[in-house]
Amino acid sequence: MADTRIQILGLGISTIDDLLVVSHHPQPNEKQQVLSRTRQCGGLTGSALVAASRLGVSCGHVISLGDGELSGFLRQSMAREGVTLFENRSDPNVEPYLSIILIEQGTGERSIMWDNSRSAAPKIGEAETALALQADCLFVDHLYAEAILDVVSKARQRGVPVVGDFERTAPGSLDLMTMTDHLILPFHYACELLGKDIGADEAASRLAGEPGRSLACVTDGTRGSWYALGDDPQTVHHQVTFPMEKVVDTTGCGDVFHGVYAAGLVRGLDARQRLAEAAAAAAIKTQSAGAQAGAPTLPELQAFMASRRVSK
Repeated sequence: MADTRIQILGLGISTIDDLLVVSHHPQPNEKQQVLSRTRQCGGLTGSALVAASRLGVSCGHVISLGDGELSGFLRQSMAREGVTLFENRSDPNVEPYLSIILIEQGTGERSIMWDNSRSAAPKIGEAETALALQADCLFVDHLYAEAILDVVSKARQRGVPVVGDFERTAPGSLDLMTMTDHLILPFHYACELLGKDIGADEAASRLAGEPGRSLACVTDGTRGSWYALGDDPQTVHHQVTFPMEKVVDTTGCGDVFHGVYAAGLVRGLDARQRLAEAAAAAAIKTQSAGAQAGAPTLPELQAFMASRRVSK
């Protein structure tokens, strides 16, 4: 019988993203035509799981959904991507976050607005706990942190690694961060936590030196990322970005980065390889609109890295 065990189990958020391409970001009271409009799935955890699944890693997502249109769209999309949903459907009116994303044509820069008025945290019971304890890796983000603290704590005690994507402080997120042994933060949030004058390299070193940490990485857009290992936090490494001639959309670059990193972890890659693949996948993603559309398959990722002469 084939192995159906989930390698990466996601406990964070998936969204529905309505993508509106515009010529420029509007000013107050300005009217302008939408150049194109599409709907995709997104979200910190959801997009990371899709990115990992495209690399051949078995992924599952614990999530609360209902009976509405948005829930149905998310189910269909995740099924196409090979991500298994473990649902709680106790309330038929629950829906995922709905995000409206304005994408500026030419630069790929975006503005994001969201509605979470009908969303609900994942329900963690015995079945979900069993899945978490059997997984090769848990993936978490700052949203719904309070709801998953207990199960993540149990998984960490069992030795299950946790990859975390934290963009801001939310209820329970700082406690969840202490349980996250593979921590990847954007530079702006690292500054919020550690002080506005800190450098990305120093932030990576300090975060890597916290108890129980295996790796900490601080990302800073086109400047690349800085990371350090928990067993040697004073040695900081720099991972460059891969510049692209044209950027279509930057939405989801960080999510893809996190997901490919997690996939590399369960595939047995070392830290340098994991971060190089994550940076390459994020660059590839910029060539497509939407958080998930541009996430590469493993052959696409390997071909890109070979073309850039990145050693494996």
